Amino acid sequence: MERIGILGRGFMARVHAQRYGRIDGVDVAAVASPGGPTAFADEYADGAAVYDDAPEMYDSIPLDAVDVCTPTHTHRELVVPALDRGLDVLCEKPIARTMAGARAIADAATDADATVVPGHTIRFFPEYAKARDRVQAGDVGSPGNVRTFRQSPFEDRSDWFADDEKSGGVLLDLAIHDFDFLRWTVGEVDRVFARRRQWNAHEYALATVRFESGAVGHVDARWPRRPDLPFVTRFEIAGDGGLLEFDSEDATPIEVSSTTAEKLDRDPIDEPLEKDPYLRELEAFVDCVRRDDEPAIALEDGIETLRVALAALESAERGEPVRPAEVRA
Repeated sequence: MERIGILGRGFMARVHAQRYGRIDGVDVAAVASPGGPTAFADEYADGAAVYDDAPEMYDSIPLDAVDVCTPTHTHRELVVPALDRGLDVLCEKPIARTMAGARAIADAATDADATVVPGHTIRFFPEYAKARDRVQAGDVGSPGNVRTFRQSPFEDRSDWFADDEKSGGVLLDLAIHDFDFLRWTVGEVDRVFARRRQWNAHEYALATVRFESGAVGHVDARWPRRPDLPFVTRFEIAGDGGLLEFDSEDATPIEVSSTTAEKLDRDPIDEPLEKDPYLRELEAFVDCVRRDDEPAIALEDGIETLRVALAALESAERGEPVRPAEVRA
């Protein structure tokens, strides 16, 4: 029986608690959150011990791992003490607010010989995983131009989201999904040029990404304060051998056009989706805890994706392209 402690009591903590309840041999044994998570535990983790303080939870109850679903700026202060106690950690993206925080987490993980899995859930979404597989298989030839779009409306945004020092804004909190997908699919980033605009709690950003391969990407991320607008994601990957497109608003969402004569499968998944991406993500994490498996997403992947997002933020501030290699601790 793997005993998991959850940190946080917001939306993502709820999503994770519900999924752990579907994994055999897993017990959400404790929940910690400032102000007390009793009501959360009663509804989503029945029987879990509750704590106001994470280190108190670490020291008071036997745990195998912790799942950190707290605001970005708190990750370092919560993850490092867990690692110091030898606990494996799943940490929601981004891995930290700063490179210094990310490196502190990496150093603690090395010292403790413990596993940290960055919560880049997008890699478990079948449409994104299938697209990546097809690019790797050469279905579109050599990628030359890629575009992503991600719109996540906010009606009542938490205070920390609106504070750049805590969340990093739309480029760090939202666009990081697409930066990670593009690194995973197209390769490492050479430089990024970004623009962002904030007004009346809205925030839009656009980043142009130059990959080491020479491909160019366009990452469009939006936080409109418009509850009437839907959550939408799109991507387009064009290469010298074809075009692959996805639109979450399309009833048949994924399309591949190719110069090859072979008829390509239109379906983004090979069989009916029995497990949602969050469940698959947490099952993979539990396997790491149980069998000491290598994580599907390495900590260094989370750190390098953070570096790209921070380069985009720095570019928006400086008004010029920034190389991720320039972003230091």
